[in-house]
Amino acid sequence: PRERPRGNTRHVPFLFFSAVVNNHKMQKKGKVDATREGAAIVLQFLQEQGFVSARKALEEESGLKYDEKTQGEHKGNYLLSALAVYKEYLLSKTPESGEVEKERAIEEDLVNPKGGPTKPVSEGKKLAATHGVNIIDVRFSYCTNFQDIVASSDAKGSLVVTDIQSGSSATAVKPGFFKAPILTTDFNPTNNLIAVGCMNGGQYIVDLKAKDKAELLSGAVQPEVVGDLEKHGKYVNRIRWNRDGTLMATCSYDKEVRIYAVTAAQEEAKCELKGRFQFRRGVECVEWGWEHNAHLLYVSLQQDNYVHSIDAKAMKKADRYNMNSFGDDHVSFSALDLHASKDGKYLIACTDKDRIIMFASNSSKQVRNFYGAESGQYFNPRAVLDCNHSNLYATSYDNSIIGWDVGSQRPSAKLKGHSKMIRSLHVHATEPVLVSGSYDRSVRLWTVA
Repeated sequence: PRERPRGNTRHVPFLFFSAVVNNHKMQKKGKVDATREGAAIVLQFLQEQGFVSARKALEEESGLKYDEKTQGEHKGNYLLSALAVYKEYLLSKTPESGEVEKERAIEEDLVNPKGGPTKPVSEGKKLAATHGVNIIDVRFSYCTNFQDIVASSDAKGSLVVTDIQSGSSATAVKPGFFKAPILTTDFNPTNNLIAVGCMNGGQYIVDLKAKDKAELLSGAVQPEVVGDLEKHGKYVNRIRWNRDGTLMATCSYDKEVRIYAVTAAQEEAKCELKGRFQFRRGVECVEWGWEHNAHLLYVSLQQDNYVHSIDAKAMKKADRYNMNSFGDDHVSFSALDLHASKDGKYLIACTDKDRIIMFASNSSKQVRNFYGAESGQYFNPRAVLDCNHSNLYATSYDNSIIGWDVGSQRPSAKLKGHSKMIRSLHVHATEPVLVSGSYDRSVRLWTVA
C-alpha cells in the first residue's frame, strides 16, 4: 500500500476509489449493478464526510453523478456498518486482547443497554407555557425540589416555568428583567438557583425564592439576581452547572470559557471566578461529563474538528479529541452541540453537516454515526440521549425531531408538531420524556405512547 498523501486531505480516499472504478470497468454485466450500487454508497459517504473533491473525482471516473433526490436511499452509514462488520470478523480471527474486549464491551452496552431498551417517544402535546415571541431555550430541572418543572425562555427575556404533570404554568421572570433576550438557562441540580445567559453577553445567577414547585408556580415569589457576573464580549452560547451544582461554566463567541465556583448559603449565593480559558475560535458549546468524567468540561469551537476538554479539578486545559475519521486536521464539519450520556461512557457531537457522531468518552473513537436530521444554514441543531442511551433524538431543519435506535443506528421516530424552527431540546432526568421549544412560540412535550 502507498503512503498516505500529505496536504489536501480531501483527496486521501482517491486511490481507493480509483481502484473501485477500475474494478467496475472490468466486471461482467451481472456484477456491474452491484459495483455501481457500491460506488453510489461511496459517493454518499464522501458527501456526508465533506470530501467534495474526492466525490467529484469519483464522479468523473465512474460516470455516476451524486444527486440528493435520487440517492437519498444511499446513506454513508451503510458503508460504516459494513466496515464495522468486517472489523468484527477480523477481530474474531485474532487473539483476544484488552482492546478487543473493550470494543466488544462497548458494542454489547450499546445494543443491550442497562435496564433493557427504552421505547422511543412518539406522542406530543403542547404545554401551557405562554410566550408572545420566539422561544429560544427550554430546560428541565434536575433538582428534586423542582422535579418535572420545565423552564422556557424567549427573545424578550422572559422565563416561564411549567409543571409537566399538572400542566400549571407561571411567569417566573417577566419581560425586560434582563434587558436582553435569554439564550441559555440551567437549573442548579441541588438548590433553587437558575443560571441565565443573554444575547448582550450578560450572565446571571437567579434565586427563584421558592422552596418547592408549588411555591414556584404560585406566582407569590419574586426572583432575585444574586450573581451579576462580568459580561462576555459576545453572545453567551451556553451556561451549565456541573453535576453537584458547585461549579458553573459559561462560553461565548468571544473565544472564552469561564468556570465559577458557587456556594449557596441560606440568604445569598457567592460566586468566585476559578478559571478563564481562551481558545482560538468562538466557543459553540460546553457540556459537563457525568460519573467518572464529572470533573471534565467538554468544549466545541467554531470551524474546528476537535472536541476540547478542561479538567476542573486541576483547573487547566486537558486533552482534545479529533472528530475526523481519518485523524487529519481538515475541517469538514464542526460540532454545534455536545451531549454527554448519564453513565459517563459516551459523548454526542451534533454537527453542522447532517451528521451526529457518538464517541466513546475521552477518545476519538467513533462508536456510532447517525444520519437523517437536516442542518440548514443558520440552524443550531440539538441532540440528546435518553436515560440509558437506548435512543438518540435530534432536531432537524424541517421542524421535526428525528429519533434513532442507538443499538442498530436505525431511525425509530419522526416527531412532528412544531411549525417553525426548533431552537431547543432537552431530556427529563429520569424518564423517557423530551421537551422542545420553537420559533412557533410553543413548548411541546414528547412521551412514550
